[in-house]
Amino acid sequence: KDGIILGTEKIVVNKMMLSGTDKRSYSIAPHVGCVVNGIVPDGRALMNKGREEAAQYKQMFGVNIPGQAIADRLALKAQMNTVYAQYRPFGSSMMLCCHDNMLGPSLWMIEPSGTCYQYYGCSSGRGRQMCRNEIEKTNFRELTVQQALPKVAKVLLKAQEEMKDKKQELELSVLCADTKWTHKILDRHTVDQLTAHALTEIEAEEDDQ
Repeated sequence: KDGIILGTEKIVVNKMMLSGTDKRSYSIAPHVGCVVNGIVPDGRALMNKGREEAAQYKQMFGVNIPGQAIADRLALKAQMNTVYAQYRPFGSSMMLCCHDNMLGPSLWMIEPSGTCYQYYGCSSGRGRQMCRNEIEKTNFRELTVQQALPKVAKVLLKAQEEMKDKKQELELSVLCADTKWTHKILDRHTVDQLTAHALTEIEAEEDDQ
């Protein structure tokens, strides 16, 4: 209703790893944020390409790069890697949230093949079908970002039922009117609170069943 939420869930692969070090959420520009899934270093390379494109556009035209422009350019980069023999395709998909003065907020997803579409809600990676079903069932267009955040955390955790024995971490970021349309990655304390609340709700639902 008033913004976009990006979220991802990851397995903590080592008990000694510090919380929050395996980052998947990044800011490409103040008005553009992204989350990557799959092979994270590949996603980071695509994100750095996005930072270059955003900086060049700002320097050349004096305005922030529109969402469609940066999505198209990154999709073209991903597609070019599937064409030439000396490159390999990116092993990562990327979701972009953008805001520009012409179209307002927009959400895009770039696949490793270079396919790029605009969505009002999308998912990728492990458990994507369940996430997609939950997004379709819940009318997120009628919810504010603050109302939707606990629901997004719950959906991400429910989508990983087969991994629930392993330690999991969520990463969430927002681009909304409250942040003055600046991409903001939520701090670890806030995310941990949302995770604990979501886990309590899931356990209560399982007990009822």
